[in-house]
Amino acid sequence: MNVVDDSAPAVEEDRLADPRIDDVLKRLDAPGGYEAFAEAVRRAGCCRRPLRLTGRVTRNEGEGPRVVFDTKTLPDRMLLKACGSRRETLCPPCASVYRGDAFQLVAAGLRGGKGVPETVADHPAVLVTLTAPSFGPVHRRTKDDRCHPRGRTCRHGTSLRCTTRHAEGDRLVGQALCPSCYDYDAAVLFNLSVSELWRRTSIYTLRSLGELAGLSVRQVAKVVRLSYVKVIEFQRRGVVHVHAVVRLDAVAEELVGPPEGFNADLLARAVAVAVRKVHAPVAGQKGRGAVRVRWGRQLDVTVVAEACDLRRRAASYLAKYSTKSTDETGVLDHRLRVGLPGDADLSLQLRRLVAAAWELGAEGSYRELHVRRWAHTLGFRGHFATKSRRYSTTFGELRLIRQRWRTAESGVMELEFGFKSDQAGGNLYMREWRVLGVGYLSAGDAWLARGMADQRRMALRAAYEERAYEWRRAA
Repeated sequence: MNVVDDSAPAVEEDRLADPRIDDVLKRLDAPGGYEAFAEAVRRAGCCRRPLRLTGRVTRNEGEGPRVVFDTKTLPDRMLLKACGSRRETLCPPCASVYRGDAFQLVAAGLRGGKGVPETVADHPAVLVTLTAPSFGPVHRRTKDDRCHPRGRTCRHGTSLRCTTRHAEGDRLVGQALCPSCYDYDAAVLFNLSVSELWRRTSIYTLRSLGELAGLSVRQVAKVVRLSYVKVIEFQRRGVVHVHAVVRLDAVAEELVGPPEGFNADLLARAVAVAVRKVHAPVAGQKGRGAVRVRWGRQLDVTVVAEACDLRRRAASYLAKYSTKSTDETGVLDHRLRVGLPGDADLSLQLRRLVAAAWELGAEGSYRELHVRRWAHTLGFRGHFATKSRRYSTTFGELRLIRQRWRTAESGVMELEFGFKSDQAGGNLYMREWRVLGVGYLSAGDAWLARGMADQRRMALRAAYEERAYEWRRAA
């Protein structure tokens, strides 16, 4: 009996029915073909949602203005510029660049480089993880993979016991065992006040250093200075945790180490004491009757030494969280205008937190704080990555260094906005740009760009593994 396998023609027929195929064929027939489009995408860093720009660059010389660049010479008569998003859920290629910059920023403050002296590697430093308090029992993954092996029945008749061994990607993790018992308003208010709580924590840490060293507050402030970089991480339950590297410096014009006796162990003890003592009023509340917020009971303070490559690992740890979004699906990547859509792919836990933030934003004091503008971040209003002034370099400086390197490597003029004078030649460059939109012109173009991004990621991974192999052989 002969069996005819018609699966292959069906697959081929489905491929031909894909509307992106027509877009790809049109791109191949366009002026410049695939190579010109691929070069434009590569220059944009294989961004998934680039800005489409039109414009030109002119240079004023003795004979008058002369056009030195015009987007009319590019594919589709426009320039693609990377969106520069830090969020992994929005644009993985741009988030990868941001994560690399975050690593360099943190590592420079621990090991030197990027304008920071290498002697900073001898300064005491600790890696701190600050958690949020509990607002009600939630499904969790523990070291023994047990959720809640023991528990009672709440007043709503819901059992607070769960013996399930949740897997790594289980969407039930972070969900309240009893949504009626969980204090969603308090969780939003904690997120709203966590920036002020961190500011006070840094002040309390300096005071604790003085107490442990036998100095007054004024005396210790004249001797040592705290420098830090911190990153915010949203937990699966919807509240923020803080991961920070805290470094101890001497109070001086130059970046020098602290006096003898101020070591990493003393700094770790001071941080632990400060975290247990510190509290802050909820944002929008004043006076003695204001509700106070504190850190959770779980605290991790680790001394970061140069030995065992701990400083590089600490920088990688913070950089990993710098591109994390509010949720894993990207629903909350943008500001909400009229509340959360009913068909949004969001867990019940996050959905209720968004609703709580939206309702709080309608109340008196919180209306003035514009809480509804931050409903997509569950009330958190600060920056996801911040640092003290003297810790290390800045994201802007790192971007400028990368732009200059690319310009030197490619020999192509850097395309900036506005005016720029060439002091050496006495010329004035004028750049005129207009935004046409965001994203690619067709689904086929987006498909091609995603394929290029995948190829680029695999090539970088292969190069990294090859370098790691060579390092291991050399060691």
